[in-house]
Amino acid sequence: MKVPVTWKYHLNDSNVHTFQEYEKWKFDIFQLSIRELTSTEQKDQFNTLIEKSEEIELGGKKFYRLDDSVGDDLTVRAWTGKYGDTKVLFTLTHANEPDKDLDAKPIQEKVDVVHEILSGFQLVDVDKRQEHINSYLFDMFIQGVGATALILSKAVENKAFFEATCILGNQIDALLRIGIVLKLQIVNSDMKIEREWIHQGLTDRKKSEKDVYKKALELGVIDQDKLDELYELYDDRNRVIHRFIISDITLAEVEEIAFAYYQIQTSINKIVYDIEAEQIHLGIGMTIASDGEQEEQNNLDYIKGKIGKLDYFDEPKNTE
Repeated sequence: MKVPVTWKYHLNDSNVHTFQEYEKWKFDIFQLSIRELTSTEQKDQFNTLIEKSEEIELGGKKFYRLDDSVGDDLTVRAWTGKYGDTKVLFTLTHANEPDKDLDAKPIQEKVDVVHEILSGFQLVDVDKRQEHINSYLFDMFIQGVGATALILSKAVENKAFFEATCILGNQIDALLRIGIVLKLQIVNSDMKIEREWIHQGLTDRKKSEKDVYKKALELGVIDQDKLDELYELYDDRNRVIHRFIISDITLAEVEEIAFAYYQIQTSINKIVYDIEAEQIHLGIGMTIASDGEQEEQNNLDYIKGKIGKLDYFDEPKNTE
């Protein structure tokens, strides 16, 4: 399913998938839960429930509008659908009287967003879910790379060399991770996205920058000379971040370090491009040749989803 790019996802109680705006003052919460109807009694209860509910068709699929649960401050709107012997419950929780200065979107517009989500909802077979999750995580990874490009452009524009150094370090790490994933696909002759290189959850085993450097060297993504450059810049960045006050380093030197990071980022970007070309030549992996007529999308809104708000970098309005 496709949700707004500014919705943050987390899992509650191992079963309730929850989406909420990054802006905390917007209280709207969209949730869905998936339950197997394993007994005849559960199936009969579901059928009794939908007999009393309004049937709506969205995206060629049937859903049932359940009764609202209205409280003093909040209302919970609910929909349900059945996929084989699986019941999916969708809910939207919203404030009854939101502050219009903070959240001006009308309730019906919020309901329309939910209807759009439901129209595109698909329940993936259990044996294919991990593949879809990895694909989603890789998409979020690429979203993050795109977001850093926007942040970097603003940092350079504002001569924020500390920030530029950090962002370029992030980009180099990300490009090497992409190179590792693509090289592994060539080595293994598959399209598998190795999750350990593109996502790190709170409980996942840590893959440090130096782990990435070593794996990239092992797979031939980079050579020893490039590794030595990376280690030298790694030490320089630590001086910038951790020892600017207690050492002799100046802001002018930070600018030089940021530029050195930019140069190596450019060279590694070329390396990844060459690996992508190798995949296309061999007909192996997930890289496909572009015909130059790719479907247009709102790329700016897409990458700003990683930032969490759509107005951080908007130009100030002229109030004159």
